[in-house]
Amino acid sequence: MKRRQAREAVLCMLFDYGFHTEEKPEELLELYLDYFYDKKEENISEEIRLDDYFSKVYFGVIANIAEIDGIIEKCSQKWSKKRISRISLSAIRIAIYEMLYMSGEKDGISPEISINEAVELVKKYDSEDSYTFVNGVLGAAYRLIKEQKSAAE
Repeated sequence: MKRRQAREAVLCMLFDYGFHTEEKPEELLELYLDYFYDKKEENISEEIRLDDYFSKVYFGVIANIAEIDGIIEKCSQKWSKKRISRISLSAIRIAIYEMLYMSGEKDGISPEISINEAVELVKKYDSEDSYTFVNGVLGAAYRLIKEQKSAAE
């Protein structure tokens, strides 16, 4: 599975998780794959189950959602998280997770790629001008994360 496809699948799952936070993420994933994923592409559901990136990001975002949402609150300049569309919020969460946990030497996802991919997802799935907001929040988040990492060293 290509990374972009995996990101789109994570976006769908995080969007759904936003409506069902009381459910176990594993159960939501199985429900989604068993009943809602495009049956014409049955091999995709098996690819998702086996895709390391998908598993790491989907479960990682949920496990670290409080930390990620804290960064979003700090960087969204007077916008509460509740005002951000679920699509944009899901894309922002993916990018921030990547910046926090996957930008090192092992995974090698640069913050610029994380930001760009989130912007592209929002252009594809959200309202016409949402991408500018997402780009701004993620730019601020990148600077904040960089400062925090520098201070920790």
